[in-house]
Amino acid sequence: MADTKVSKTFGDYTPWGFDSPSRHMKYIFSLALLVILAASVLTPVFAQSPSSGSSQSAKASISAQQNTLQIKKNNQIFNDITNPEQDRQRTAILEALKKQRHTNNLSLTNLAPFAIQYAVQAGVPTNTIDLILLLPLLATIVVAFRYIVGLSGIGLLVPIALSITLLATGVTPGFIMLAAIIIASLISRFLLRRFPIMQMPKVALSMLMVSIFLLIALTISSLYSIIDVRNLSIFPILLFILLSDRIVTIFLERDFIETVQTTIITLFLAILGFLLLTWGQLRFFTLIYPESILLLIPINIMIGRYFGLRVTEYLKFEPILRHGNK
Repeated sequence: MADTKVSKTFGDYTPWGFDSPSRHMKYIFSLALLVILAASVLTPVFAQSPSSGSSQSAKASISAQQNTLQIKKNNQIFNDITNPEQDRQRTAILEALKKQRHTNNLSLTNLAPFAIQYAVQAGVPTNTIDLILLLPLLATIVVAFRYIVGLSGIGLLVPIALSITLLATGVTPGFIMLAAIIIASLISRFLLRRFPIMQMPKVALSMLMVSIFLLIALTISSLYSIIDVRNLSIFPILLFILLSDRIVTIFLERDFIETVQTTIITLFLAILGFLLLTWGQLRFFTLIYPESILLLIPINIMIGRYFGLRVTEYLKFEPILRHGNK
């Protein structure tokens, strides 16, 4: 009888399962992440939207903000990780490698930084090296969220690709396009859910709707001066459309609540990756101490050998664990 009660309380829980966290806890996590995403999107949009009664003062404020941002950009060594580097950025990295890692002569202690110096001198941009070295870190974070925290997004590559795309477009334009993609995916899900055709044609029709919504979003954003569409490259936009294929597939295969939770977690991981990729100190440290990424090897091995409860599962079973300790 006791075993029956415990089995009913725990349901079909197994310590090795990936989909066993409490739905209530997932709702709480999803709501919190949704609030964070909404704040990050709406704050810059409202800050850039001038009111009709004070258009001149708003324009002056925007101009002052743009000048301040330009001064900050000029004072930074790292400008945009997705753009080609400046000469002074390359020079600063080479000087730091020589002073801190003594890369004038090759030795066993400076093999990795010497290789970085050789690549930079050969013409490889430091921004490209940064992205290559930091991608395994982003992948490790996504894996840790799945196996340790108990929250999984849309695969492994989608959050990483979204992080890099946000770097290329900026936060506000990126989330406007993401919002258009998600809205179009939701609408196509309801329209095509019961439509008697194969899965791949459904995805193709969904991508057609995504493209139309994306064009409408860019047009409205340009009309109301929310974003400067002229500075947007076509390649991040195409990447958003290609990523929508995976998002639409998830929307068509899973139920609505699970789809919304997965999407919110994916966006949260994308924002986290974006913040890490724009962290100048981390990027500088990675270039000066590139061998530090080898620490990801034991970290991933430990994550792969972890078979205990996830964080969400601890929260789910906390009353039972507390009662069992008495």
